[in-house]
Amino acid sequence: MQKIYPYIFPAVALLFVLFLLFRWYNLRTQREGMTSLLNEEVTIDELTNEEEQNLMLGAGDYQAAELTGEDPTMLGEVRYEVTGGELLFSVNATLPLISNDRYQVWLRQTEGAAQRKAFALSYTKAGYIGSGAVDSGTLPLEVVISRETTDDTLLEEVLLTGTISAETQE
Repeated sequence: MQKIYPYIFPAVALLFVLFLLFRWYNLRTQREGMTSLLNEEVTIDELTNEEEQNLMLGAGDYQAAELTGEDPTMLGEVRYEVTGGELLFSVNATLPLISNDRYQVWLRQTEGAAQRKAFALSYTKAGYIGSGAVDSGTLPLEVVISRETTDDTLLEEVLLTGTISAETQE
């Protein structure tokens, strides 16, 4: 029996450390699941006309992020604001006019591989525009503009990318 006594305390300590690691891992994955773009509870809503106009005109205290790509003729900008736990954002891009395909905005998490289709850009006199809202818990996000030939869940040709950082949260 006395040969077992020296091993009891290290075994209890090891079990305690394993318990803490298990608990830490469960809490971490649960928190990431709640703020992931792939979570079913996270919805990407299109903004109302009034909210969209305010973002486009710059009324209010909005932040901006540049969208860049390999082709210097394609330019873009994301205007965004975090209010009430929600990220309101608007995308404005100067892209070549297309007739059969469409330009699509995707949101991609910078920490991980989660990505989701947000909305299609519509053509106006000012270029291609679109706007949406998503839970601010998903920040930081990478905004991607792609050229899509089919309306599916696969990202096709990436044209412009930019990042909305988490530093702007309230």
